[in-house]
Amino acid sequence: MLRKLLFNSMIALVILDINRPLETQAEHKNNLINRFCIANLKSKLDLKDRTKLVEISHFTCECFSKEYKSGSSIKSSRNYCRDKATDKYNLQ
Repeated sequence: MLRKLLFNSMIALVILDINRPLETQAEHKNNLINRFCIANLKSKLDLKDRTKLVEISHFTCECFSKEYKSGSSIKSSRNYCRDKATDKYNLQ
């Protein structure tokens, strides 16, 4: 009886644990893409105000992530969010 309970518990834990790595991998991938996006923007934007640079980078990269996840291509997501950030922050 105890063996059966232990075995069923182990099976349940294995099943629950299988789904967790997939979620963790997806979160890690999104976090990595976001970090590359922010680093790329920081290297291209020539702003002295660090606070504004961080704000613009996060806004643009969040926009990109949402657009891309909604089914837009990388190029169209990048262009859309670049234009949106340019308008919002008066960049030219």
